[in-house]
Amino acid sequence: MSETLYNRLGGQAGIDKLVNRIVDLHLQNDVAGPRYQALSEEATDRAREKVKEFLAAGTGGPVEYTGRSMLEAHTGMNVSSAEFVAVVDDIVQAMNEMDYPRPVCDEILGIAFSLKDEIVHK
Repeated sequence: MSETLYNRLGGQAGIDKLVNRIVDLHLQNDVAGPRYQALSEEATDRAREKVKEFLAAGTGGPVEYTGRSMLEAHTGMNVSSAEFVAVVDDIVQAMNEMDYPRPVCDEILGIAFSLKDEIVHK
């Protein structure tokens, strides 16, 4: 049996660290940043926790995702393709900073791009 992506990401501790870095990068991002900066600290923390849960559950971890679907969560937000690319760039940067192997990065990017049609609505 092959190791789950969850385990290759470092389990919950690795996912927590990765998502925290990604959100920090989103907040600094010129394209996607204004959307994240407009959130209250409480809303940012809630979103951060849901992303951690989503990623842990979706990569084979012992977690149940309790949030909305990507389509439900992003409908009405009018996320542009440019914002989507900016967010993906932040994911790549965070994963590179954390020295994840290329196959792990490719799997995460595959997941992100598989969700694009549910996220981009502009």
